[in-house]
Amino acid sequence: MTAWVLLALPAVTAVVVLALARHATLAAVLAVLGSLASLGAGAIALGGARPGPEGTPFADARGTGPDLVLGGIDLPLSLALSSTSAFLVLVVSAVVAAVQTYSAWYLADDDRRGVFHATIALFAGAMTLVILSTDLVLTIVGWEVMGWCSYLLIGHWSRRPGPRRAAHTAFLVTRIADIGLLLGSAVLVASAGSTARAAVIEHWTSADADAALRSTALVLVVIGVLGKSAQLPFHDWLLDAMEGPTPASALIHAATMVAAGTVVLAQLLPVLLRADAARTVLAVSVAVTMLLAALLALLEPDLKRLLAWSTISQVGVMLAPLAAAGAGPAAGSALGHLYGHAVFKALLFLTIGWLAATRGSTLAAALGGSARTHPVGLFAWGAGLVSLAGIPLVLGGLTKEHVVAAVGDGAPERGGATGLVLVSLLTTVVVTAAYATRALLTVVLGEEDLRARAVMPTAVAGILVVLGAGSILGGLALGRLPDAGSVPLSLFAVVLLLVLVGVAIGLGLHHTGWQASLVRGRAGRIVGEGLHVGALQRLLVVRPVLALARIVAFVDRAVLDTYVRSAAWGVLGLAGAGTRGHARARPTTGLALVGGGVLLLAGVTALALWGIA
Repeated sequence: MTAWVLLALPAVTAVVVLALARHATLAAVLAVLGSLASLGAGAIALGGARPGPEGTPFADARGTGPDLVLGGIDLPLSLALSSTSAFLVLVVSAVVAAVQTYSAWYLADDDRRGVFHATIALFAGAMTLVILSTDLVLTIVGWEVMGWCSYLLIGHWSRRPGPRRAAHTAFLVTRIADIGLLLGSAVLVASAGSTARAAVIEHWTSADADAALRSTALVLVVIGVLGKSAQLPFHDWLLDAMEGPTPASALIHAATMVAAGTVVLAQLLPVLLRADAARTVLAVSVAVTMLLAALLALLEPDLKRLLAWSTISQVGVMLAPLAAAGAGPAAGSALGHLYGHAVFKALLFLTIGWLAATRGSTLAAALGGSARTHPVGLFAWGAGLVSLAGIPLVLGGLTKEHVVAAVGDGAPERGGATGLVLVSLLTTVVVTAAYATRALLTVVLGEEDLRARAVMPTAVAGILVVLGAGSILGGLALGRLPDAGSVPLSLFAVVLLLVLVGVAIGLGLHHTGWQASLVRGRAGRIVGEGLHVGALQRLLVVRPVLALARIVAFVDRAVLDTYVRSAAWGVLGLAGAGTRGHARARPTTGLALVGGGVLLLAGVTALALWGIA
């Protein structure tokens, strides 16, 4: 029952706030209070939650729901609560509470902020449903509602063409990828005879399961996850999503949407372990994505888009243990980094929103020295980047070390895909520290008028301080995630060395001037324009589709419509001839025609009756 309460709170908040959306201030207050209520309920639920059976992260067997049957398929529609799922709901609730409070300031003058608050609450409810669901149908419902909410949030400023285009891009790209998730889930459910995840796992891990069909279904599910997680080749929508308000970016990048795929694959991990083809597809995508996105973050001229590249990379890190999945702490380490990323990425996005408000831009060139205009801004930006860089003992460092340990454990015995993920992951650790150092130096150093201190609202300062403290000390809560694994001292030393190398590279690039040359040069311009992916999409997709549409329209108009128009012309011609003949005819001629028609009808009737007799 507790699980249903956790789901109901954000859902009811969304309905109430939407009903009062015209009263913007009241709607904002209720949205904040509703998010705080969800946070309190999450804390209470975590206090009373038990681990899943035999230490499994999700307690599928303890699900409660209406337990329906539809078309011969069991449809339990159940939710379940374990210590892991309660912890994840608490993390989502904390980020949502911070975003709702921050939005009340950030969108204070927005005439549609009531709708924005309601959409955030609905977004939180959808992510909560994905976490707590033990039924694939409910998982898909939460998954799709998140996609719809992301469309609304990204396109919130829909009076401008940029947000409209970005919202459409996000909607189309994720919907196309979701076809894979829907088809894969349909295959899993049809063969298992139930939508319950426990029954699906039991069927597809048994000796009677069709191995080829299992791999096909999981490949389709992985495609859906790659789309929602903005992994190659579906990454471009997340960069365009920067057109939305900064609080929306914080929510999408931190605790919802892009992190949902990690939860779904962790829930289906026993089946994924037996689908080598699906893990290979996942491994190749995340290995390329995490490293490429980190390298591009070094060249990005816009710091908000730098954080977007960082999210793309860090979600790849999140998925890495699942792609390399051994029987060890794959799920625990992946979910642990989901938690760490949620805290420090929410902090960084909310901080960049405040910094941009003081300078009117998110470009690196405009933000030089901006963090020094307020001590809380400086602390928040530094704390978030230290955690992102993976400095040991802080939250991001601890979760990243667990990911490296999970991927590296027994890697030589798990094939080439695991080796590819491990090499890419270790290299990404170096590059991440380098671009985090670059972002820190850019915002801390620079010329600014220290006499003109920036003003930060008390509520915003409180949010940034809490998230900053969480980014540093949040590793103390990792024990709430079972089976997160352990980090050997030797591995700790290796990761520390890699991080220090990355920091040294970042410092070297900055002080030699190479960083500025790269960002302002041709490479920086190409990255700032999104690698011209939009132009490539227009060339390979939009233009061919429009050309095909023009051909179809021509065939429809010039060929098919010709027959229709010809028939119409013939009928109209006969009608016109009849009209003209009637106008010129004498009454006797008309009577003769009518009489002839009656005789003809009588003759036909007589023949028909004679044939029946």
